[in-house]
Amino acid sequence: MADTTEMVGVWYNVLGAALQIPGARVNRAEFLVKEFGKYCNQATIEKVFTKGTAAAGVEVALMDKVADDTINFHAGITTSLSFATGIPGGLVMLATVPADIAQYYYHVIVVAQKLAYTYGFLEMPLVDDNFKSLITLLLGVMADIEDANVTVTELYASQVSKEVAAMAAGKAFNKTVLKVAVALSYRLTGKSVFKSIWKAIPIIGGVVSGGITLCTFLPMCNNLKARLHRSTETTTKMILLPNVLS
Repeated sequence: MADTTEMVGVWYNVLGAALQIPGARVNRAEFLVKEFGKYCNQATIEKVFTKGTAAAGVEVALMDKVADDTINFHAGITTSLSFATGIPGGLVMLATVPADIAQYYYHVIVVAQKLAYTYGFLEMPLVDDNFKSLITLLLGVMADIEDANVTVTELYASQVSKEVAAMAAGKAFNKTVLKVAVALSYRLTGKSVFKSIWKAIPIIGGVVSGGITLCTFLPMCNNLKARLHRSTETTTKMILLPNVLS
């Protein structure tokens, strides 16, 4: 079995490559205006900027709609790109596997941020290491890794951008991030090997590569959507409860 440090390195190499693609860090303000500006007035949008969607009173059903639109949009792009990079056969596949994996995780990372903002997260951490730690946890939720599920739920409850910098200094937080990074690395390498075998077969390899991408991308995105949806519903009930009791 590979050394833990080596596996962590594998994950952060892939993450680093994906983050080098332009647009990998989502502009929160632009995204919220583009998506929620279609349905909300200016006063609500301003509250969304400062408080997040849940605290601004945006309905969860609308968040779900924006989330679904986001997931479907990126699923279409990443699947078509995966097909294109899966077509070459023989030795050409050695050059296309890294590009395929990088673009796949680029879209996963972008969707993770957009879903986080959709369901009420504030701005992602500006410090690069903290940003990578949070993205790793969000992708861990996508992969249904329990440690990530628990930690992201806790971060959501405390408004992630306010707490992640402080938590990043804690040993328990860092330990969780490393565990999730190792788990993601093992899943990544397993998927990469399987896809690279099919890429040796022209055309058919492209179809299989695109199919595997679609079959993995959608469930991962929907895992994060479901987790954030549940957290948002809980938070919304807590916000509304004082008004009901008063």
